Amino acid sequence: MGTDLRTAAQQALEALQNCANGEDDVLLTRDALAALRAALEQPEQEPVAWQWLDTTTFRKKLPVDAEEGAWNPLFTHPPRREWRGLTDTERAKVQYESFKRGLSPLEFMELHEAKLKELNHE
Repeated sequence: MGTDLRTAAQQALEALQNCANGEDDVLLTRDALAALRAALEQPEQEPVAWQWLDTTTFRKKLPVDAEEGAWNPLFTHPPRREWRGLTDTERAKVQYESFKRGLSPLEFMELHEAKLKELNHE
């Protein structure tokens, strides 16, 4: 399961907020830890060139005296997004929603599929 660092950080923040509020959500905490580990294990893509602000000035390497934020990194392609499955917490929420609404097995599968599409089409 791949995840980006921002999503993992948001999951961790939610888990920490629950702990700070005295709520003990073991699944949420476990999911947040797994997401952080996965995000930090993914190698960062190296830029192939640098562009001076929004001009047509390009360099293969970042100048030594470059001002912070003045040069935009350019990549050969956007970072690859890996498929993101549901966490244990998300699966439990889908299952609970299905039970609460009295959905048929087919409707449950459609709800599950909709959640997966939502996560992977950002």
